[in-house]
Amino acid sequence: MKNKNRTIVKVKGLNQERALNNISKVTTIYNYKKEESNISEFEVDYKNRKTITKLITDQGLEVLSISHNGFISRMLRILTSYGLVASIFLSILFYLLQYNFVLKVEVWGAEELDKNEIASFVEDNIPSRFKNYIDTEELEIKVKNKFEDVSSVSIAIVGQTLLINLNEAILPDEMEDEFTPLISSYEGLITAIQLVQGTLNVKVGDIVKKGDILVYPYVIDSEGQQRSVSPKAEIIADVWYSSEINHYDYQIITERTGKKEIRTEVLLNNLSIYKNNNPILFEEYECEEYVTSLTKNLVLPFNEKKTIYYETVTVEKIEPFSEVKEKIIEEARKKTLIFLQENEIIKTESWTLKEAGGCHAIEYVITTSKNIGG
Repeated sequence: MKNKNRTIVKVKGLNQERALNNISKVTTIYNYKKEESNISEFEVDYKNRKTITKLITDQGLEVLSISHNGFISRMLRILTSYGLVASIFLSILFYLLQYNFVLKVEVWGAEELDKNEIASFVEDNIPSRFKNYIDTEELEIKVKNKFEDVSSVSIAIVGQTLLINLNEAILPDEMEDEFTPLISSYEGLITAIQLVQGTLNVKVGDIVKKGDILVYPYVIDSEGQQRSVSPKAEIIADVWYSSEINHYDYQIITERTGKKEIRTEVLLNNLSIYKNNNPILFEEYECEEYVTSLTKNLVLPFNEKKTIYYETVTVEKIEPFSEVKEKIIEEARKKTLIFLQENEIIKTESWTLKEAGGCHAIEYVITTSKNIGG
């Protein structure tokens, strides 16, 4: 009867018959086949596979290959081949086990409320992370009782997440206890009013300044009682913006000549470790300093301090206003236009001139129409 658990050995070498005869004295040889003059193949019992390798080498033969057949060999191949399958099976088993636990808590719908505070409160009030021990209905009641600004809440377990979905309580403006007056942010002349609610403090034709109260936050009801409301109104006004520029016919000014000297200094944590002392030959100068980092992501903070010295001169400047009048007016206009908002429509533009002791002051005024009660 053929042995099902055998090892097949292929050998190479001279005088194989004599060598195999010596080997057969120690272990049984089966199914001997000679493939070439110096290559042959035979079988031995699987249990003697390790012994036979040493015997073949001792007899001066070279082992070309060793393979196995039989039940034991197949079992080894199965265990080797299915190692990956076993790993996958164990991973799936672990996943199924841990799927019964909640791993994180998420809060949806909170705009004004602190999400972290709500999540921490829920985590502190669950007996275990095990899903079967979490009572979502009981948690909903606790959250509703704890946070007064929550109008409704729904808690559910989605996958491995405890999801808290809530709605915040919104109290309409008309039901609040305290309101602030409607204040003007502009200076202007009121041209039209359409009151929505509240009590007016101004009328058409009034000139208002920044900070003036336009509408009070209350109304007097039919019973003569004062009731708080949110003040609302559309108040159209001619709003004016102004800027002023002064010009002197004669003045002494300091100007830069264009010449400069640069000094650099290396600092280690504000301690000077190097500097170049280039001499400053200017009689008059202005200086500017700049500090930049020489290193990044290092423990030692090396910085470079650069000081730039600009040569200056003091000169007399004589410039009659009559020669630069239009230029000064345009500069004042551009300075005023900066205050206007995008797409704001200009109604009128004007300027006034004040003169005193060689000083000419141009005030430029731009008037627009806008809603100051919005």
